[in-house]
Amino acid sequence: MNIFPSGCRGEFCRLDNVFMTKELFLFMKILLFVLILSVFSCNKNINEPSANKESAVSQIPLYHTWLSLKEMEYKSSGALSVNNVPRDFLPWAGIVSHHILAHDYIDAWFFHLSQMRDIKRFFIISPDHYGVSLQPFSLTIGSWDSRISGNASGSIGFVESDRDKVNEIAGLLEVSLDPNVFFMEHGISALMPYIKKYFPEAKVIAIAVSAESEVNTRTGGMLTDVLEKEFDIKGKLENFLLISSDFSHKGGVEETALNDYKSMQYLKNINNAFWNMVICDNRMGIYVLDRMGKKNSESVILYHTSSYDISGYDEDITSYFFVYFADKE
Repeated sequence: MNIFPSGCRGEFCRLDNVFMTKELFLFMKILLFVLILSVFSCNKNINEPSANKESAVSQIPLYHTWLSLKEMEYKSSGALSVNNVPRDFLPWAGIVSHHILAHDYIDAWFFHLSQMRDIKRFFIISPDHYGVSLQPFSLTIGSWDSRISGNASGSIGFVESDRDKVNEIAGLLEVSLDPNVFFMEHGISALMPYIKKYFPEAKVIAIAVSAESEVNTRTGGMLTDVLEKEFDIKGKLENFLLISSDFSHKGGVEETALNDYKSMQYLKNINNAFWNMVICDNRMGIYVLDRMGKKNSESVILYHTSSYDISGYDEDITSYFFVYFADKE
């Protein structure tokens, strides 16, 4: 292929006829100017803290919730009544559903919790429903869009991670942050609008774990050892261990009732029953809860219901327990 202009065939072609035309000379001047400008801009960005700060903020993942996606309007449950919570009961842990079909019960569970105590941080253990993570534990420093119209707190409506604590926990668990797990994980995102409504200043440490029915007790023991440091006497006044879990899955009415009977034996008597009796989708969370309870806990089952009770559909039933745990006096 000839790269020279017409009439110029050899390496001795005159330079003033080929390379030093006015058009090419002008182009080279413009190119040099652009290069100088881009080098200056790079140095300016490196030296300006504000640019670095904006870059860091842009790297924080933002996750949607059912509220931000407008899958359902937020309607208060009217706080379903309860009469079985002892006076001065101070829960430090609990179990709540992540199916928004059970919205009224989830809303009421958070409402009654807010009447009992303040919470600075929620440590949430959720199953990794889709098996996305390649690590034993997944954590993120992300925020969840949970904007609620008329929020009296004056907040812009996002639930934020306690980023310092997340990084500390990830280091102790010897894992890197794994933000991609949480873009689809409803075991975490489903709960964020309720946290924002009833605990508007609280931050979260979201932890996704294996949803396998067989629990790796070595892995579970490692997570327990790390979290126990956050739940000493002082920690239990600031922090809350939230187990995101649904119970019996995909059964008919009779099978669901049998599975829930087994789970209830443990949930009613955590000190003397075996955690492995529980049939749910977050058995790792139950294992950690059991170990952290140190056989000195009492429980209150606030509600027990199912998708069949709510919808009337008697196939592929999912059941729900809403529970609080506190230390025995």
